[in-house]
Amino acid sequence: MIKEIHIKNFKCFEDFILPMQQVNILAGINGMGKSTIIQSLLLLRQSVRKGDGMKGLYLNGEYVSIGNAQDALYEKAEEERIGLGYMDETGKRFWEYQYLPESDFLPVLTGGGNVPEAGLFGNCFSYLSAYRIQPQDLYRIQNEKETAGREFGNDGEYALQYLDSYGDNEVENRNVVIKDKLGNSLRNQTRVWLDRISPGVSPHVTVNMQLRSSEIRYEFIEGREKTGFYKSVNVGFGITYVFPLIVAILSAKSGDIVVIENPEAHIHPAGQRMLGELIACAGAGGVQLIIETHSDHILNGLRLSVRKKIIPREEAALSFFFKDERDGYSHKCVHPQILQDGRLDCWPEGFFDEWDKALFEII
Repeated sequence: MIKEIHIKNFKCFEDFILPMQQVNILAGINGMGKSTIIQSLLLLRQSVRKGDGMKGLYLNGEYVSIGNAQDALYEKAEEERIGLGYMDETGKRFWEYQYLPESDFLPVLTGGGNVPEAGLFGNCFSYLSAYRIQPQDLYRIQNEKETAGREFGNDGEYALQYLDSYGDNEVENRNVVIKDKLGNSLRNQTRVWLDRISPGVSPHVTVNMQLRSSEIRYEFIEGREKTGFYKSVNVGFGITYVFPLIVAILSAKSGDIVVIENPEAHIHPAGQRMLGELIACAGAGGVQLIIETHSDHILNGLRLSVRKKIIPREEAALSFFFKDERDGYSHKCVHPQILQDGRLDCWPEGFFDEWDKALFEII
């Protein structure tokens, strides 16, 4: 598990350390640094995957594209070098990189050498961006090695192929399993959770290896009857958008890391709350989740899970990013604590408080 993230002279942060827990909610208005936290991890991972160990920082690659060094350097940096690192159970790792203004590859200056084959750099890491698959007739598939490593693609389109290949495997993280007469297979539990998030929906995936394509259709449960199968383009946008999230979270095992941007997109508030509960269940089973979100419903799902003792309150971390006007508009972060009854020990200005503000104006 990643215990802290360290960023130095990167984008909006001068020298910043973020403590981490099992479930991590990154919140704040746009442009406050949430994405920068996630990008720091993605840059490290894509740089190691591109080369043999950590030879330098690749600013553009499979996970994220920053531009060149000028786009990455903290605007008020007193020293022209960028530092990224993290700490886990095996120790702290921190790399500093040479600043080459026009280059998108920054050679390592300090901290180089071998990197661990597990954790952030291993085959137990999944990332889903805010730009996930949209409803369409067919989706691409990838080579089987990448699929086996749970590389779902940034937009999650390979989750269809993964479910087709491994859908009969039982879900290892028992904390996310909902008791159902059809069992604990990944395929069935995906159906069960999708029904929780969008009631009555049941997915059906087919993969054509010859055409190197996959397809997802949905049937609807209406009482005791079932409809025919509908193409994803003829079904609500959010259903397809949330599908890779469910597969990624359910297939994750204890010790895995799952990073998701805006899981709430295009999902009804009740479904967002259920996503929050799914995230909490996965975290309670040993999966580390890093979630960037603007949804108070996701937050409430996590708070309710603490209240129901699904996940210990100490394993749920809330991080609210903001600019401190009193300190030269520097980017900072505060950490409201979830109490055992689900309440928060403090509620910072701007932290999921728009509902109260709007209600106050109406009254």
